[in-house]
Amino acid sequence: MEDEIKKLEEIYQELNEEDTDIKKWNQALIPKAILLCPSIAFALTFLKINTDKSIIDFLGFVAMGVLLVSGGIFLNYLLSKGKK
Repeated sequence: MEDEIKKLEEIYQELNEEDTDIKKWNQALIPKAILLCPSIAFALTFLKINTDKSIIDFLGFVAMGVLLVSGGIFLNYLLSKGKK
């Protein structure tokens, strides 16, 4: 019991010693813009090339991609959960 208390106190000390910097939302706007550019370019080219498609079709296409990626992440979580 005392060992656990000592470990918790050490962790608490380490957390208090760390210097955490909280950035505001408007800091580092250029990297955020760079991350958004491919998504915006994809959306514009998708709608430009597929003129017969609507916004609903585009959102469905994106939602399917999000579901596939989320499923892969969840499957990876389930498979790596038992290795601990």
